Amino acid sequence: MKMFQLKPLGFAVAVQSILLAVPAGQALAQTDEKPRRTSRALEEVVVTAQKREENANDVPISIQAFSPDQLEALGVQNTTDLMKVTPGLDMGTQAGDFTSVFMRGIGSEAWLTSDPSVATYIDGVYYPFAPSVAQNLKGTERVEVLKGPQGTLFGRNAVGGAINVILKKPDFEDTWTELSVATTKAEDRDTYEVGMFVNVPLTDTIAINFAGAFNQDDKVYSDDSTIAGKPVPADKLFSGRAMLRWQPNEWLDQRVTIQGAKRDGTSTLASNIDPTPLGTAVGVDGERGRNYEVHPDLPIYGHLQSFVISSQTEMYFDKLDVKFLASHQAHSNPYNYDYDGTEFPGASFIVHRHEADIDEAEIQLLSNEGTPFSDWLTLTAGAFYFKKEQGFDPVELTVGGADLTNLDGALGNPGGLLGDLVDTLSPVLSDVLSGVKTPVYALSNVGMVEGESWSVFMQATAQVTEWMAVTLGGRYQDEYVGVAESRTSARVLNGDEVLLFDWKQARDENNEPYPLGDRTKAFTPKVSFDFTPFEDGTLIYASYQEAIKAHAYNAFAFYLNPAYVPAEETTAYEVGIKTTLFDDTVQVNLAAFRYELQNLQSQSISLTNGGALSLDSAGNSESDGWEFDIKADIFPSIFGNLVGTINGTFLDAVYTEYIDGAGHDPETGVFTQNNDFTGNRVTRTPEFSGSASLSNTWFVPGGPLEATVSYYYNDGFFYAATNDPRFSQPKYDLWGAHLSYLLEDSNLRVTLSGQNLKDEFYTAGMLKLDFGALASLGARRTIGLKVDYEF
Repeated sequence: MKMFQLKPLGFAVAVQSILLAVPAGQALAQTDEKPRRTSRALEEVVVTAQKREENANDVPISIQAFSPDQLEALGVQNTTDLMKVTPGLDMGTQAGDFTSVFMRGIGSEAWLTSDPSVATYIDGVYYPFAPSVAQNLKGTERVEVLKGPQGTLFGRNAVGGAINVILKKPDFEDTWTELSVATTKAEDRDTYEVGMFVNVPLTDTIAINFAGAFNQDDKVYSDDSTIAGKPVPADKLFSGRAMLRWQPNEWLDQRVTIQGAKRDGTSTLASNIDPTPLGTAVGVDGERGRNYEVHPDLPIYGHLQSFVISSQTEMYFDKLDVKFLASHQAHSNPYNYDYDGTEFPGASFIVHRHEADIDEAEIQLLSNEGTPFSDWLTLTAGAFYFKKEQGFDPVELTVGGADLTNLDGALGNPGGLLGDLVDTLSPVLSDVLSGVKTPVYALSNVGMVEGESWSVFMQATAQVTEWMAVTLGGRYQDEYVGVAESRTSARVLNGDEVLLFDWKQARDENNEPYPLGDRTKAFTPKVSFDFTPFEDGTLIYASYQEAIKAHAYNAFAFYLNPAYVPAEETTAYEVGIKTTLFDDTVQVNLAAFRYELQNLQSQSISLTNGGALSLDSAGNSESDGWEFDIKADIFPSIFGNLVGTINGTFLDAVYTEYIDGAGHDPETGVFTQNNDFTGNRVTRTPEFSGSASLSNTWFVPGGPLEATVSYYYNDGFFYAATNDPRFSQPKYDLWGAHLSYLLEDSNLRVTLSGQNLKDEFYTAGMLKLDFGALASLGARRTIGLKVDYEF
């Protein structure tokens, strides 16, 4: 058969170098382009997963890449929707805008003062601030999901993988505008969105584009829900971006981008769907929560703001291509949180300032066709610098609006489990506040962490034979992370503050004294082999790589000194194959992998453990699995344009050593220390997740008519290392469909869509608290109408 014929001599894989040897925007013009498919679901996507433009099917790593048309056809509106089309990916939101990302059993719930374990990049800018990870995808060129550690090229904290969003560049040829208006209707919920993208060439060498969106969301909760006795207001999100491009000649391409976003609403609103015994004691009704009805006594609010300015300079020299990136980020996320989520005046957190200031710079050196030995050697090298300050300044804790110096008396000496909690807190607070003589109504904590990191990296791919290539890579990282400030004050009756603690020393995982700052230094190597022995272009690869996530500090605790958590290390093994079958009508990607992790960083929250957040180390864990991704033209000679996709990940991710773990007891709900979670499943990792879609395009008068049916299945996972069923997401599935008609003469597209057509109940995220499982609920059945117009 043709697919098993060995390639003749003369084959070379230096296409990457040739692509970057021409000016930006012209790289693909010199390649052999296949005819454009009629279905948007099967468009081929060029990626930069190795810092170079390549076809996704030619990259020897597990990657899924999507064009804007593909994302729209599959119902993906923002980055958090990617999990519905990407097997092995879980993206959840909780406590408002905080996003937790897990990929193939690697991730982190330590998102308050630590960085994610799956890195997110927006046009080359690394976004470590969890509330800003979820992004609107207006004006996007493509989205790449890189699976497995990306420690060499993407580096900092990409121990689980990376999400790489590439934006559209300004174009010098034409002026055009894209407008979109969308509305969706669900049970007790309406959403509205207006989007815009404009491209304007100013001269032959200068162009600018703009992207903007406004979204209003009436929330997923029922009309009966209230906040402090009043109706739940809608969330409103404004986002905008401007990119200016200057290309004076064929060897220089300069871009400057300014983007910002602002969200006002009640993003921290959550539903207690499974109370602990303590939650039941104070009257939490889990069934009411599962019916999308919430009644917190606190006037909930959330005001996320984000501003990012970045520049990219690309220079194409005879023997080398150079790219330089620099950026500054300023994020702010003030909010409050009702700890019990009920009408009961229990504990609440008021975050007056939660912010992050981040500076980055990176230089990349890329070989091209003029580089010596470019006929068999491809080189990528560079250096990366990162600096941040992030945290709370301040956050306040109140308990029932009561005098914390006399909690028993203020709450009327409650009995039962609530009394047990008060009995636990009262001695601690009495000791903490022993020097304060007036009533104390809040504890105020300032917890700021700082970090500075630099790294250098290099990756070389050598074409050893006509059909085999070897890649060697490595990255050296030196990162400082420390506590910039950690202090606690008491707010007394007249509004003054009395300083209680100004911590000058941290504590390690054994509660022993530890410095307030430390360094993580590491060299992480990569070795991979890829084989293309058959004439049909089948790619077979095997890789070994390491990655590291720097140590962390929790500076956010009211009556405990800051906690140090050691660095998180990942060792990964992977084999895979990418091939086409049946005369290129079926694309098949298969991969098997094993990840070994040390010191998986974890997070828990309890009033009895520092009054707020605690970080600890999960010791060791292993993640073994395999996955498939298949796209096919289904019997094109019969159906013409019928396209199917199916993918899935089978995953066995367990804690192989997790002693001295902290969490809520599955029986009593009481927060306890020194638990042994060895053998439990890793949080947010279902044993199987996958998706499928079926799409057809008909050519009717006026233009193409497209219909798509999509399906997502998740067999369930735990939110807590305790593997407590109370803090879990049972198996669920989501059906979606859309019908889209494009009037080609007028460039007008009308789309009717439906999501979660079975009206399945599921959670989008969850906090494990003393009073129960406070969940962010997934969207109910929605029917939407969208109009896109380009002129």
